[in-house]
Amino acid sequence: MKKKRFLSRLFGTMTIPAFASLAAVGMALAIFFVLLVIELTYRAIFLDVHISDLPNPPVVLVVEIIVALGGAAGSAYLAASKFRNSLERFNDFLMDARADGATDLESMQFAELRRLRAGVTRTVSKLRRENALLRETAFIDPRTGLANMIAVDKAITETLPLASFEAPAALIVLDLDRFSRASEQLGSYASEALLAQAGQRLKDELAGIAGPAGVALRDSTLAALQADEFALYMPAAGSREHVATIARAIRQAFAAPFELNGQTVSLGISGGIVMAPEDADSAQKLFRHAELALRLVREEATSGFRFFTPRLTRVARGKYKLEDELREAVANREFKAVFQPKVDFKTGKVVGAEALARWRRHNGKIISPAAFIPLAEETGLINQIGEQILEAACQSARVWMKEGLDVSVAVNVSPRQFERGNLTDTVMDVLKRTGLHPNRLELEITESMAVESPAKVAEVMGPLRMMGMKLAIDDFGTGHSNLSMLTQLPFDVFKIDRQFVSALEGDKQAPAIVEMILAMAETLGLQTVAEGVETERQADFLRRRGCTMGQGFLYSPGLPHQAFLDFLRAFRANPQPLDSRKAG
Repeated sequence: MKKKRFLSRLFGTMTIPAFASLAAVGMALAIFFVLLVIELTYRAIFLDVHISDLPNPPVVLVVEIIVALGGAAGSAYLAASKFRNSLERFNDFLMDARADGATDLESMQFAELRRLRAGVTRTVSKLRRENALLRETAFIDPRTGLANMIAVDKAITETLPLASFEAPAALIVLDLDRFSRASEQLGSYASEALLAQAGQRLKDELAGIAGPAGVALRDSTLAALQADEFALYMPAAGSREHVATIARAIRQAFAAPFELNGQTVSLGISGGIVMAPEDADSAQKLFRHAELALRLVREEATSGFRFFTPRLTRVARGKYKLEDELREAVANREFKAVFQPKVDFKTGKVVGAEALARWRRHNGKIISPAAFIPLAEETGLINQIGEQILEAACQSARVWMKEGLDVSVAVNVSPRQFERGNLTDTVMDVLKRTGLHPNRLELEITESMAVESPAKVAEVMGPLRMMGMKLAIDDFGTGHSNLSMLTQLPFDVFKIDRQFVSALEGDKQAPAIVEMILAMAETLGLQTVAEGVETERQADFLRRRGCTMGQGFLYSPGLPHQAFLDFLRAFRANPQPLDSRKAG
């Protein structure tokens, strides 16, 4: 009774504004703690996954907590301010009621407080629902409806400690074959739909696997990663044989094409596989090793699946070292152009040259293109290397032109340069800087590039060709092009691949193939260049069958700028028509 009388006297004598302030403070504290829990929960979802990858985890953690405190405090302050304003408006109402002679103020006061309490309860309930929804959607990939990277990382973290050599876990990182090309043709919206279809096909295929392999999929997580990659984590993989069975089933599932907006799209799928704890003991190592295995599949220009082995780590270390050296070489402009002459079969004159990239280290050591070109393609450094070689080639051709030498220069365009999308601007910028006329430049692309992206070739090369540049198909005869496709593309030159030229003297089929290519070129009104000419007999065979030009060690290896200039001057002073040479 004493306690009730004390509270009655306390609140009975308290004015509404004072009570409003006290209640607002209490409400602010309550909402502050609710929002703080929600903020920290939200951030923990992401911090739990990425904190180990950050440069200074403790600092980041403190910053995140401060941000969470600030967000909760700000929201609580706004809510409390609204609550206090409501009570003050209620006080004004009471004053008006007293003026009108109303007497049942106490019941009115508590009725208003009950309504306010109900409002607070609804707000807190809404925040709890939003928090639950946030936690649910934080683990879903919106493009495919599958789990996302956060979900698979969480699954690995929770179950990997339970894996053993007797009961191993496994991770497969999957990558769709030819998805980039399909996206280019379909557009971004349709490619998202195609990605969703691929994810659903994966899900359906895994659901249909039975037997021991099906047991291996128990409690597994199928997740969509970045771009066109997926991951399949199996905490109860059982054995390599079970995982291999699952990999074969996945590959077979993608043998059938996809149907999208009336179009048929063919995709393949490749994967890198790692077993735990044999080859990895953390989520980070699992993904790194699986991606190494997948990269090896890609480098071998194949599709399929490959298990990780420790040897791949050693290979990767060597590649990372070479990549660092490659980046340094690009920055220091260590890549130089050498020029291999192209000789007219009828006149014996040098009428052109192909610019070839050479990497000369600061210590004078020459690195073979076979050692650095694939890595440059993979890392994208080929774009800078290609531009440096293009500029060097155009500068040299400008010198030849000033000396009155009628010699054009041919430069290879890599697939990465072509896909980048700014090739036309790059070429035009280099021509402007060097002052070379467009009709002195020839661009070479491989036959496989022409086959895979004919529309893109026409779009990019068409305007350049209209300015006077020539376009050549390199390595002709090694791809799967057809006459119909060739007539639709803006080509000027076929380059016959060296494998056919070198086989002319020992292979019965090679002469027939070369004759067919030369006849096709004549029909289309195109020039031809035979690569890898090393003997007079090869040159004589090609000349007699109408080949336009020859290129190879019979005439000269690739020469640096000054040596090639001297070579051109010597040929100009003493031309030697090939028709006067005797076949060897």
